Amino acid sequence: MRKSVPSFNFLTWLYGFFVCFSFETHAQTQNYNIDDTSRAAVQVIVDNATGSGTLIIVDGKPTVFTNRHVVEGFDQATIAVLVDPNAPAEPMFIANLVGFSQEYDFAVYTLATDLQGNTVSAQQLRDGSFGVRFPDITVQDIDNKGSDVRRGDTVGIFGYPGIGDDELVYTTGIISSVQFGEYKGERLPMWYRTNAEMSPGNSGGMALNGRGEFIGIPTSVRTENLTGGRLGSLLAVPFVMAILEDDEGLVASWSGVDSSIAASELNILQEPGFGSVTLAPSELGEPFFAELISGGSVDVSYLGNNCVGFAASNPDYRIALTDDMTDMTILFLAEDEGADTTLIVNAPDGRWHCNDDESDDSRDPGLLFTNATSGQYDIWIGSYDQNDAVSGVLAVVDASDFDNIESSVGAQGTALDFAADPYYGSADLAAGFTPDPHVVSVSAGGAVDVSIAGYGNECRGFASSAPDYKVTLSGDSALLQLYFVASSIGDDATLIINNPEGTWLCNDDAPSSLNPGITINNPVAGRYDIWVGAYAQGEFINGELRITELSTTVP
Repeated sequence: MRKSVPSFNFLTWLYGFFVCFSFETHAQTQNYNIDDTSRAAVQVIVDNATGSGTLIIVDGKPTVFTNRHVVEGFDQATIAVLVDPNAPAEPMFIANLVGFSQEYDFAVYTLATDLQGNTVSAQQLRDGSFGVRFPDITVQDIDNKGSDVRRGDTVGIFGYPGIGDDELVYTTGIISSVQFGEYKGERLPMWYRTNAEMSPGNSGGMALNGRGEFIGIPTSVRTENLTGGRLGSLLAVPFVMAILEDDEGLVASWSGVDSSIAASELNILQEPGFGSVTLAPSELGEPFFAELISGGSVDVSYLGNNCVGFAASNPDYRIALTDDMTDMTILFLAEDEGADTTLIVNAPDGRWHCNDDESDDSRDPGLLFTNATSGQYDIWIGSYDQNDAVSGVLAVVDASDFDNIESSVGAQGTALDFAADPYYGSADLAAGFTPDPHVVSVSAGGAVDVSIAGYGNECRGFASSAPDYKVTLSGDSALLQLYFVASSIGDDATLIINNPEGTWLCNDDAPSSLNPGITINNPVAGRYDIWVGAYAQGEFINGELRITELSTTVP
């Protein structure tokens, strides 16, 4: 079950909630020497063209990570490095292609020889055998697939943007958001967005966190149309390593690969970049949401039929519709108001459907499929401007009138439904459970006015119809305390609980706090259905639901 939101005005918020890895910021200080570390940021040279790359040791081999488009068509590349951090990079090594991804903008090379033909080893780089000692850059938290990269983390960008005489440029910023997706059935970070200043010439370069760990490859830059603000996209290291570990993830040679043709058309045979889902029409009474990033190198105008914009060759998303339905609407809702995106869909009958702006008042694209047939819908989100990459939410819903979609998306139940599946999961807790407190991140708020639903005088605020969380308690406990801590000071949340005996328990503010809390002495065993509401209608509040057997003061 998916939690719907009251209106499109909140979809920007919803996107930020889902893609950000943590509700807490995780700011870091820079903890590395810039000049020493800069030697791992290399210049990649092919046929008098240059780009950027990262030189690290992988499985004992000196390895260069870069973007595919930097080296497309070349099985060898010259690698230039910084001998003097204050001078241009100097050509020093020859690297051979290990492989590249046809679906994603990633390629990997290994150093083979120096320019005199001498073999290069990882130990020689560490020892300074070539006149400069290379830093041993570590890859960030691979075992946890990048779980430690969070919004607010410090990030440093190294690259050769071509704005000087082959000189390295270093900029800093923070991680603005984390974009998740699926690769071979595994959900993992695919993109990190950053406000660190980047030029398109930074493509393939090196991104480090505050500890000096390699976290991503600078890949694209987009400019917000109204404000001129710029956000860069980093291809996330967990995603890169997943491609490397996949036996079928890389192509070992450009020979026989006509990359210009492959990249010039939309390819329905490719795996979707951001995942796929099977949906029954009955599930689309509530909108289905998926977070995507628009854009690519394919000019989709070759399709005709009012198709415009630039998209990736492989689909962004794929929907398998199980049965025919009367009306199905597919929309893309950009995170940044004013960003101009396009929508391209290949329907089960093989026909192409395109839209730029679904109305005169919106730049967001949308398509209505009347008498939608069952089968596979391949979906691309294009950017009207070639170099834009726009983050946003794909929405699929059973609705026939664009003017009424807002109310359709906002439609929710008018009562709390303890029989519904909880949005944020459930837990079985036995007396003496550890860790204590048990913590889960939730978003408070919804459309149900709890104060008029007859649950008691202390029950207030607006909550979703389905519970946010369910706890099944076993054993004998002397005390059970449940409370919610908002991420932002001043946010006013409420707490509603239906206990195993069917009694409603509610709280608005704990003593000396706007955060709500409920203490239950000698709690009975059984299921506790929990809702976290927002005091103000239309508000959504990020935070943590905490459950403890210890007596504590609600912060």
